[in-house]
Amino acid sequence: MSPVDACSIETVLEALERSGDASAEPATALRDAVDALWAIAGRASADSDGAPLRVKLMHRGKRVLRSIIHRGVVSGAFRPRCSRWAESGLVHALVAGACARWVFGLSEERSLRAGPAADAALAVLRGGRS
Repeated sequence: MSPVDACSIETVLEALERSGDASAEPATALRDAVDALWAIAGRASADSDGAPLRVKLMHRGKRVLRSIIHRGVVSGAFRPRCSRWAESGLVHALVAGACARWVFGLSEERSLRAGPAADAALAVLRGGRS
């Protein structure tokens, strides 16, 4: 990866962390974070030498999503059946979904999109209510 690409990716990773800003409404923050995560994953999948970036993306992405979901549960905006699962299992599923393209070598057409992933996560987090 060239230094320019590394700087660009780092900027996008920082944007991911900003999307989890505590001042944002939890559902909006989750959507923004999922969108940013998918954008970064798309860039990382295009780079054949992106393994260190992928590891960083997974760790930072999980941390941001976990924080957003925790904040939403505490505030009452999210009411999942099991908050512990939401803060670990759902977070893992979202990050895995973003990373599936490079893990399984999927074409973009066959990959899960950020919007449907965020919608599904919000449905689970809201306890089935819209």
